[in-house]
Amino acid sequence: MFRKILYGFRPTRTSQKLEQDPQFKKSRRQELLYNMGIYSAAFGLAWGAVPFYKLFCEHFGLDGNLEKKDYSMKGKKLDRFKKYAIDFKSEMDPEQNWEFHPVQHQVRVHAGETALVFYRAYNKNDKPIVGFSTYQVFPEDASLYFSKIQCFCFNQQLLNPQEELMLPIYFYLEPEIADDPVCKKIGQITIVYRFFKSRNQDLAKLAEQELKTVRKNKMILQRIRQKQQSGKIDENELKSIKSALISDEEIEQFDEWAYDNQ
Repeated sequence: MFRKILYGFRPTRTSQKLEQDPQFKKSRRQELLYNMGIYSAAFGLAWGAVPFYKLFCEHFGLDGNLEKKDYSMKGKKLDRFKKYAIDFKSEMDPEQNWEFHPVQHQVRVHAGETALVFYRAYNKNDKPIVGFSTYQVFPEDASLYFSKIQCFCFNQQLLNPQEELMLPIYFYLEPEIADDPVCKKIGQITIVYRFFKSRNQDLAKLAEQELKTVRKNKMILQRIRQKQQSGKIDENELKSIKSALISDEEIEQFDEWAYDNQ
């Protein structure tokens, strides 16, 4: 008995005959391949479970504990239910003789959700014209939270005779709009873009003032966020931050690049 355990069992004549049988060999080979296939499939499923789960969640909009693609929205509270109707309108300087109007007249977005819309500009003149645009947001309380990622405003636009140009606006509403008591009842926001002929030098001063307003709004938002880091802001504190005086020197010293890339 001990010799059998030590040296192993010798194959019997029956087992030797089976091993030499081609049909038996083929059956054993198929069984081996079948088992290897099962083990490989199990390993592949275990290894691919995480990436497949991430793809599934991203496709169907589930949370899945994934990092958000919109990095500017990290750490911000979003109202996922309320949608804002953003209306786009246009006005044109009669001297410019352009066609200028929005391609999309209205979009509906959540706070923090990015959107892309276009304006169409067409030069009806028989000579090149340089135009210059500004914009306004109504109601004015919502202008603080209207943020542009890409826009054609404050830039000179050259159009040759009978040339058409599609001008993009890539924007979003800052998530803090949902927490502002003044904006609680706002459900519709109107954006009006105006084009002027660039020969009017007074527009350069207007553009400078508009740019200052944009930078001032960013400074206010930065102060709101800094205050939120230390705790919840009540209505009086929010009013105080929004109504605080900001000098031109502070606006000039404001690091707008750091704000846009935080």
